[in-house]
Amino acid sequence: MKKRKKTICCLKHLKAFLLPMLCYLSVMTIQAQSGTVIGTIQDENGGLFGASVVEKGTQNGTITDVNGRFTIAVKNVKNSILKCSFVGYETIEVPLNGRKTIDITMTSAVKTLNEVVAIGYGNVKKRDLTGSVSSVRSEELLKVNPSSINQALQGKIAGVQVSQADGAPGAGISIQIRGANSFTTSAEPLYVIDGIPFNTGSAPETDYATKQTNNPLSLINPRDVKSIEVLKDASSTAIYGSRGANGVILITTKNGYEGRTKVELNINYGIAKPVKLIKVLNGADYAEFRNEGIRNGYIYDGKDYVDEKNLDFPGRWGYTMGTDAVSGKPIKLDSTYLPSPQDFRNGYMNGGNNWQDQIFQNALTQDYNLSISGGDKKGQYMFSLGMLDQQGTIVNSYYKRYSIRSNISRKVTDWIEFGNNLTASKSQNRLARTNTETYGIVNDAISFNPTRDIFDKDEASGVSQDYSNGLSNPYLYVHTAKNILESMNLYNSSYLNITFAKYLVFRQSLGYGYSQDKRNQYYNRYISGGVKPTNGYASQSDSYYESVTAESTLSFNKDFGKINHIDAVAGYTYENVNWGGKSMSGHGFANDINEENNMNAALVQDPNYSNKGKTSLMSYLGRINYILMDKYLITASFRSDGSSRLANNRWANFASGALAWRLSEEKFIKQLGLFDNLKLRVSYGQTGNQGINAYATRSRMTIQQYPIDGSLTNGFAEDRWGGPASPNLKWETTTQYNAGLDISILKNRVN
Repeated sequence: MKKRKKTICCLKHLKAFLLPMLCYLSVMTIQAQSGTVIGTIQDENGGLFGASVVEKGTQNGTITDVNGRFTIAVKNVKNSILKCSFVGYETIEVPLNGRKTIDITMTSAVKTLNEVVAIGYGNVKKRDLTGSVSSVRSEELLKVNPSSINQALQGKIAGVQVSQADGAPGAGISIQIRGANSFTTSAEPLYVIDGIPFNTGSAPETDYATKQTNNPLSLINPRDVKSIEVLKDASSTAIYGSRGANGVILITTKNGYEGRTKVELNINYGIAKPVKLIKVLNGADYAEFRNEGIRNGYIYDGKDYVDEKNLDFPGRWGYTMGTDAVSGKPIKLDSTYLPSPQDFRNGYMNGGNNWQDQIFQNALTQDYNLSISGGDKKGQYMFSLGMLDQQGTIVNSYYKRYSIRSNISRKVTDWIEFGNNLTASKSQNRLARTNTETYGIVNDAISFNPTRDIFDKDEASGVSQDYSNGLSNPYLYVHTAKNILESMNLYNSSYLNITFAKYLVFRQSLGYGYSQDKRNQYYNRYISGGVKPTNGYASQSDSYYESVTAESTLSFNKDFGKINHIDAVAGYTYENVNWGGKSMSGHGFANDINEENNMNAALVQDPNYSNKGKTSLMSYLGRINYILMDKYLITASFRSDGSSRLANNRWANFASGALAWRLSEEKFIKQLGLFDNLKLRVSYGQTGNQGINAYATRSRMTIQQYPIDGSLTNGFAEDRWGGPASPNLKWETTTQYNAGLDISILKNRVN
């Protein structure tokens, strides 16, 4: 009994000793398994700033610094997995396996995205294309920090010509895809944003001599763009029928990604300056040139000698004389020094005025963009704000844009998904008179007398003037001439997807666009366009453009066995457009105080003008892609368009077909071991153009006066000013043939 008690007592003492030891070892084990992990996340160009690092299965996470470095405390170094994500890159999961130091390289999702490109009413693998389609991703667009999408496309895609006739901020840019396709209408392509056609209408025109236009796509922030696809040939564009006659540019905006909420702030600054000014005469050379002309006229042509101010040789004082009221004797009222050419060489007036220095400046551009994005398995979201302030190299010219965008998608069930993309922007563009037939500011700057000072207290304007040559003082012009275009744009597209089966999806889309433009102009009595006898010229004009688009499509995408694949779409679209505008102008103002803000003050009121119109377009469409043995590709599309612009020939049919042979899948090509991708393709198609005046095929009435009982009475008569109505006018049709050979070598084989 005593032995048993002794044994129990020993066990109690052993337990008392072992229990703390076991607890200590357990804690040591936990501490050994947990710990801090230090690492870097990078791509092929270096560290990634702002990449998300999350311990899988927890809320524990962090983001990388400007050098791509991160530090994170994990629960278990041996078993924990780090989930790394970054916008535009493939999300990866990295097991630690006991490592406390780790370097992670992320792969750009562009490589994956490049294999799938957007085409009309669907997507297709790039390797399965039968038409001519080019793609540009966001990373490429933003390399030059563009202020507009049009500028971002310059030089990026073969066959796409981007031309800008004016260097002013926000100025219009023309895009042509494989040249002009119409004799009479615009050659601009169709823009499709997130699946819905995008139109803004034209801004109110300025006076007749100015050729400056606005740039509708400048209203869209380039940093909101995910990718741009350009459809070039008829095989690709025929699915858009009449709207794709000049090519199609598909713009896909950014959306959120599954994972932790991401906040991104981008700030960009830039400076623009004139690279090379036009060489002009300085004050001394100009004075000698004018003196020589005066002397030659006096000596050889018998002209009277003209004693011109600022051109005397040598320099002397000139006096303004008057009469003393008491004595009646002549007196000097004022004195002015009349410099010689040598005076300018000696530094008088700093050698004279190069008036280009008064109109050009180093222009600062500020671009701020803030975005918040995220999502989960059921949907994504993205919100962004943008502010652009782009000053022009011409003093007092600028382009300012404020934009807001939201992109939301959500799955209600496994077979119902809806989404909404909203873009709103407001801009203000102050234009300098550079692209003009008359009164150009650059012309004034290189032609205005360099021997004149900027300011002149004897002139009513307070600056030196040269009315004899019809030139404006460049300094006064850039600081007072007003030509301001304000634009507001709202664009919304919504969709509902119903998945009947994995291979059969119905999509209903609804788009709404509204744009409003307002232009204010004023040229005072001291600058070109407003000098006597005009005595100030003012104008106000505004316009609006509203469009509603509805599209219903049914998509079929299915493999039949291992050698047959069919991708097809059928749909119906309808678009209704309303537009209108008005303008008023006048001249002969008593003063320039109120500028164009008091049009009633104009002594001469020009005729007012207003307009309003409406058009609609209805279409039926279909396309089928057939792939046999992953080698032979066939595409056929058809679209029937009906336009209200045409009176009798409203409907027209447009079809296209394309064939492609992926030679790189043939054994005799594979044996060469040279080509990663080799594809031969040919296509044929027709597209139409209904870009005529909305009422060109109908008779129009105008107000006319006619006599009744000896007095004039207002009535209506047919308006023939625009030519007779053309009821038999038909669609303008463009037929295109295309052949291409796609070659890819020295790369990994395309999967």
